[in-house]
Amino acid sequence: MRRTHDEPPAPAPRSNMTARRLLLLLLLLASGCAGLRPAAPTSLCILQTSDIHGHIAPERVAGWKSRAGGGATLAGCVRMIREENARKGIPTILIDSGDFYLGTPEGDLSKGAALIELMNAVGYDAAAVGNHDWDGGVGNLIGLAANAGFPLLGANVVDPESGETPPFLRRWIVKDFGALRVGVAGITLENPTPQEMPGGKGAIVCAEPEKPLRESIAELRREGAAVIVLASHIGMGRDKRLAREVEGVDVILGGHDHLAVRQPYHSRAHGTLICHPGSYGRHLGRLDLELDPATGRVASHSYELIPLYEGRCPPDEAAAAIVEKWRAAAGARFDEVVGRAETDFPKTRAGVGAMGEMITDAMREASGARIAFNQRHGIRGPILKGEIRYRDVYSVLPFDDTVWTVELTGRQVRGIVEKILSFRRPDNLRFSGLSVAYDPSAPRGERIRGVECGGKDLDPDAPYLTAVNTYGSRTIGFSWKRLGLPFGKEEQGYCIAHCQGALSSWHRATFASTRGTRPDDPILRYRRQLTGAPESVRCGSFQSPEPPSQGDRHQRERTGGLPPAE
Repeated sequence: MRRTHDEPPAPAPRSNMTARRLLLLLLLLASGCAGLRPAAPTSLCILQTSDIHGHIAPERVAGWKSRAGGGATLAGCVRMIREENARKGIPTILIDSGDFYLGTPEGDLSKGAALIELMNAVGYDAAAVGNHDWDGGVGNLIGLAANAGFPLLGANVVDPESGETPPFLRRWIVKDFGALRVGVAGITLENPTPQEMPGGKGAIVCAEPEKPLRESIAELRREGAAVIVLASHIGMGRDKRLAREVEGVDVILGGHDHLAVRQPYHSRAHGTLICHPGSYGRHLGRLDLELDPATGRVASHSYELIPLYEGRCPPDEAAAAIVEKWRAAAGARFDEVVGRAETDFPKTRAGVGAMGEMITDAMREASGARIAFNQRHGIRGPILKGEIRYRDVYSVLPFDDTVWTVELTGRQVRGIVEKILSFRRPDNLRFSGLSVAYDPSAPRGERIRGVECGGKDLDPDAPYLTAVNTYGSRTIGFSWKRLGLPFGKEEQGYCIAHCQGALSSWHRATFASTRGTRPDDPILRYRRQLTGAPESVRCGSFQSPEPPSQGDRHQRERTGGLPPAE
């Protein structure tokens, strides 16, 4: 039957109407759900520490009016920032860039357990492995990784045969913040020397980081990471090189150099930001990123290097209890007064030079050697004005080195000094028992004009008992192999005493003999000799003097023992 335009349409069957209504309802619900789906965060806050080296207890810091607050202040500041960001809907991640435990009684005696317990309480998201985190052995690091509530990262730590990362480490992780995914990779300082796994289960090496980093970036992109962060423990110079050569890293959180950089270095090659927050838990780096809503990539940033002095944030009670627990476990012996300083010996070139001379004097006194050498890179802390406690000495020499003696001929001693004078930084080496005259303008290998020991010229063929510590004998700048000397535990050297004990015994004896009888402490006299002497005769240090003038001869004298009182 035909229907005219004026006639109303026939009613649709009930089943068709029900289907249409259900379809409309589903469309409305889908539309509503799409409107409720959380948008990707447009901000990200990254917090960073590095090179804590076990410094979790409050301690004095050169130039600060208040003490560094240690782990309790760190935890309090992190908690405040997280709570503030949570109210604003901003995700926060906390990363450490390695070398977290070795360097204090709490860190060393617990073999890192104190730091892992504290870092768990603070709520770290991940940590790179530093070169000193291996010092307790691979087995110890495996145990620390098992107890950590966060992953330890080491993309370039591999089995040299399979190329696989060992199971106790992760190459990278992804932090999922809803529509925003953040990838975090980690690398450590290259070390091609194989380290044996416990139980003879193969070995691992710390390979060059470029290839494993590129692989990690590709894997993270496949996992949907819009922002990629690298926790790096290779130093600022290598970080800059990576930023130039490897594309895809948005932020490098660096460590190893102990640099406290006020603002991130911005690499022009690929736009990578490089942050270094310093060491010893004294600063917390805070990087706030603004992200492009369309891509999730970094659009802009702001940075703050937060000093963690006492009172900066309310201390976290749980963290404070952990610190006190491990401080008590270390024992009261570290609070014993062993000396007194009338001025600061900061970790500057001059301050380290003076401390190096004190250390070499202590090494000679402990060993009975006529000559002692010490390499400045093993000096890790300052000595500040006031009472010197064994804890302070420990922070200066934290590596549990021993003093070794070896009989060297005068010709070999002269060769050491001549070799050191050819280095770019000859003041890396400190010595005691020698008086050296040299011409810095002469060709390398021909700069010495005279070397005396005990007021007499070195006899080329006579033996001289010489003291050196383990660290100095194995590191660049004073490597026996590099200097062409036959030295080893099984050959000519033997252990005399721990360097820490040697230095504190020297302080203890000096302090006891001068307290109440002499106003100028020997440490003060070292300082006076350092700052009061002309540049050309400064305390045995191989510092680069002014250009040669009349006589073109520069004297460096170090006779050992205590310098004469003024």
